[in-house]
Parts: sequence; C-alpha cells; structure tokens
Amino acid sequence: MFKKKKQAGLLPGQDAHQLLEAMDKIANGNFEEADVTQFKNPVYAEKINAMLHAFKNANNPVVMRLNETMGVIGDNTLIKDTLDQVETQTKSIQDMESASRHLEDSIENISEAMGHIRDNTHEILSSSQNVTNDMNDSIEAVTQSSTRIQAINDRVQDFKGKIGKIEEIVDLVKKVANQSNLLALNASVEAARAGESGKGFAVVADQVRQLSINTAESAEDIVKYVSELKTNIDELATAMEETTQSLGEGSKKVEKSLAALEQMNGQMDSIRGRVDSIFDDIDTQTGVTKSFAMQMGNISESYSVLSKDCLQSGHRIFEVGRYLDKTRSDLVRGCSEITQQDWMRVFEVDHYVLTWRVYNNIVGFEHLQKKQVDNPAGCKLGKWLNRQTDERLVRSSEYTALVKAHNDLHHFATLSWQAKEDGNTEKALAYFNNTYGAFMEYDKALKHLQQRMKELGYNTDTQIAAFGGR
Repeated sequence: MFKKKKQAGLLPGQDAHQLLEAMDKIANGNFEEADVTQFKNPVYAEKINAMLHAFKNANNPVVMRLNETMGVIGDNTLIKDTLDQVETQTKSIQDMESASRHLEDSIENISEAMGHIRDNTHEILSSSQNVTNDMNDSIEAVTQSSTRIQAINDRVQDFKGKIGKIEEIVDLVKKVANQSNLLALNASVEAARAGESGKGFAVVADQVRQLSINTAESAEDIVKYVSELKTNIDELATAMEETTQSLGEGSKKVEKSLAALEQMNGQMDSIRGRVDSIFDDIDTQTGVTKSFAMQMGNISESYSVLSKDCLQSGHRIFEVGRYLDKTRSDLVRGCSEITQQDWMRVFEVDHYVLTWRVYNNIVGFEHLQKKQVDNPAGCKLGKWLNRQTDERLVRSSEYTALVKAHNDLHHFATLSWQAKEDGNTEKALAYFNNTYGAFMEYDKALKHLQQRMKELGYNTDTQIAAFGGR
C-alpha cells in the first residue's frame, strides 16, 4: 500500500521537467502562464497558473496604490505656482531695484540742479544788494543834481530880473535920445533964425541930433538883443523847471524801485533759506535711496536663492516620482492582472504625469526626447485602443472622443517640447497651458468611456483602502 502511494506521488518526467522550467521562469521574473498542453497531467499547469493568478491579484492593490501615489507626486502644481510667484516677485523686485537706481540717479541730478539753484540764488541776492546800493547812490546823486539845478534856476530867475532892469534903462536911454533929438531939432530951428551967428550952434545941434539918432539906434539894438536874451533865458528857465520836475519824479520812481528791490531781497533771502533746507533734505533722501537700493539688491539675491531652492525641491520630487513610476510600470507589465477599469485609471495617471513631464522639461528637471511626447500610438493607451475588438466599444462616440482628445494632448505636448528645443521658453510655457487644457478634455473623455464600459459589463475594478484606513 505504501508502495502504491509512493508511486502515485511521483511526477512523470515530462511534467517534472515542465514544472521546474515554469518555476525557473518565475524565479527569473517571467510570470507568464504555463502552457497546459505541455503537461501530461494538466493539473500541475493549472496549479502553477492559479498560483501566478493569486500572486498577480495580490499585487493589484499595490499597483493601484502606486498609481494613486503617482497621481499625487506627479502633480507639480504647487511647485509651478511657487516658481511662478517667485519669478513674478523676482521680476517685481528687479523692477523696483531698477526703479530705485533710477530714483537714486534722479535725486542726484536734482541735488546737482538744486546746488546750481542755490549758488545762483546766492549770486542773485548778492547782485540785488549791489543794485540796491547803486540805486541808493543814484538817489543821492539825483537829489544833489536836483538841488544844484534848483540853484541854477534861482540864478536864472535873478538874471531875468536884471534883464528887466536893463530894459528899464534902455527905455530911459530911448527917452533921453528922443528928448535930445527934439532939443537938437529945436536948436537947429533957433540957429537958422539967428542967422550967421547961429552957425556954430547949428553945428553943435546937428552933432547932438546925430548922437541922438545913434543913441536911439543903439538902444533899439540893445532892446533887440535883450529881447532875444530874455526869450532864451525864459526857455532855459522852462527847461530847468521841467528838468527839476523830471528829476523829482525820477527820484520817486527810483525810490519805489528801491523799495521793490528791498522787498525782493527779503524774498530772495527767504528763498535761499528754503533752497538750503531742500538741499539738506535731498542729501538725506539720497542716503535713504541708496540704502533702499542696497536692500532691494539683497532681497533680489534672496529671491534668486529661493528660486534655486524651489527648483531643487521640484527636481527631488521629480526623481522620487520617476522611481515610483518605474516601479509601477514594472508591476503593471508582469506582476499584476489589473482589470479594464483599472487600466482606465492607469491611463489617466499616465497622461497626467506626461502633462507635468512637459513642464518638467521646460524648467529643466528632465530632458525629454521627442518620441516620449509625440507617440500617441506607442503609449499604453494607444496600444490598448488598438487591441480593442469589442465593436460595441470601438464604435461608440465615447471611444472616438477619447481618441481625439488623446491625440490633441500629445500634439500640444510635442509643440511645447519643440518650442523648448528652439529656446523659446515663453512659447513652451504657453503650449504647456494648452497641453494642460487638452489633458482636462482627455480626462473628461476617459471618464465618459469608463461609464460606457460599465454599461457594457466592464464593471470589475481593484479596491484599495483609503488613506489612514484599517
């Protein structure tokens, strides 16, 4: 009996060989099912395959947990927002730093200009004071001239009085000449009457008459010249009066100008004080501005360090994500048997990660190859789409919408990659935003296909415990 049992427990040579070969494959990481037709007793193959299915099913939660983890780690939104804010703040600070330097230069120019104004103000004030002194001297000279002209005018008036007396004397001479002429005429008449004895007297009378005529003529000349002299003296007196009046008015105007100058001197003195005060304030402001510019420079350097730290943190997160993604991919390929619904979630995370890898490529976390973004048919989803044979699924509008959204996502990812290769970072970021928008449409189409698949009977999915669950 024992012999029979022993014989029953022995494996046929072919089955033992196939079994050992299947175990070697498993040991080498090949988890393909054993070929039942290669065993004489198919039970052995079925047991091996059952064990492989159990192992793969046990790995499904691990795969999906890693998949969910990649969905979280692959999201660089926080890093991007931080870098964007740091870049914005850095640009603002650099603008402020530049503005502070311009302000410093402007204040220095203002300081220089105010220095010139201060010097000019002092010079104007000095010149104004000199003008005031000169005008004081002018007023004194005008006053003296007016006094002297008045004295001359008084003498002219006195001379006019003497001219009047000369006229009186001339009148007297004219009267004497007339009387002499009359006497001579009478003497001539009497001499004629006297006859021969009156000839001598007649000669004397004739000489007296002639003297009277000459005297009268001289008196007329004197009257003429005195009249002309009187006219000239009157004109001179009038001119002297007008000159005296003009000097008086000029003196008053000069006095008003002097008062205005003195007032202006006071104002200029006040302006000089204010300019000096402004100049002192500008000196203080110059120091403050220089200090501010230095502080802005220090802040700008701090933001540069912060930007570098953010990039380093983002790069470390990227490296962790890539290791997790590699582990996830390895498990998906051979160590698990995830369901069709599970694959939908894998495809979602795959392309979410792809979207952010486009951003990582822009900021320098990694350098993508074109085939990594421009290969919609070669990614997991592309291969899955090409393998589908269920006409109910392939001919659905949800399937068609997913294909289009999937192609659009890879298209914009490729455009961003090309812009980065061309050195146009701004354009690459713009295409990244298009890529992210395409992913949102892709994610929506993927969820619609998931719902359609559930309606067609693809309902099984791997359940994983929520974070913190027991």
